[in-house]
Amino acid sequence: MAWIKSHAVPRMNHYRSSEIKERPEDGLALLKKYIDVAPHLVPPSTDESGCANVLWHPDLHLDNIFVDPDTHQISRIVDWQSASVAPLFYQSGVPRLCRYPGHVREGWVVPKRPENFESLDKNEQKRIDDDLESETLHKYYEAQVCKRAPRHWAVLQQQTVSIIRKPVWLVTGAWENRDLFFLRESLMELVADWEEFFPDVPCPIGFSNEDVVFQAKEQENINGVGHMLTLFRDQAVLPVDGMVDPKDFDIARENCRKFRDIFIRLGKNDEERELYRNLWPFQESEAEIPAVSEG
Repeated sequence: MAWIKSHAVPRMNHYRSSEIKERPEDGLALLKKYIDVAPHLVPPSTDESGCANVLWHPDLHLDNIFVDPDTHQISRIVDWQSASVAPLFYQSGVPRLCRYPGHVREGWVVPKRPENFESLDKNEQKRIDDDLESETLHKYYEAQVCKRAPRHWAVLQQQTVSIIRKPVWLVTGAWENRDLFFLRESLMELVADWEEFFPDVPCPIGFSNEDVVFQAKEQENINGVGHMLTLFRDQAVLPVDGMVDPKDFDIARENCRKFRDIFIRLGKNDEERELYRNLWPFQESEAEIPAVSEG
């Protein structure tokens, strides 16, 4: 909060509004709400598994895990700068290496192909097989956790943990990282479920109708841009997270400009096109950006 008071300045957040700037006061008000609920965002003292302190690597994926090609054993794990020792309540989860992005079926079931699989076209079959492989890996991870890490498994089974702890994950650097939307979303979700989680405690925070309207608009814009980028990335024309090999940079930049122009032209009028121009996530300096024709 001290950093925001000393250094933050009003800024445009085009996902939220093209006219009203996001103010440091907005961030401070949100942090005040977080402080009001923070005493409740901790595991109960009776939850031995949730209170257990563990060392946790938060970014396990194939680029961070080295495997000996001869023994097929893990030889080292790198990229520990975000690792921490904290209660399992805040740490538990399925690493993205194994995490299935869709709905994971409950229970010890093995995902299977649909009965009409053979009648589907090749692209649909590949999509289904990719999904099955991802979900199977997710279920395998859960099975191994249940077998080998009972405390972790106990926390994974608590359905409320992910909602209660999410504000804790998002509060650090919320203004600097432009995460006010996600922090606000997590607090709104907490408010919505408060009576279920804490039936004997009045909820200490709330949100106005205006807050809800602006949040919904921002969500709509984020979803729209996200959907468009997913389409572009699925066609392998834009890199994931904007990261490219240096030798592919020129091609990636041209693709980015090409699909930026397509995205902007989706606007129905000058106002919408200007909004889409500002929402495009891979921004270049004005001197680098070619003009976009409206034809």
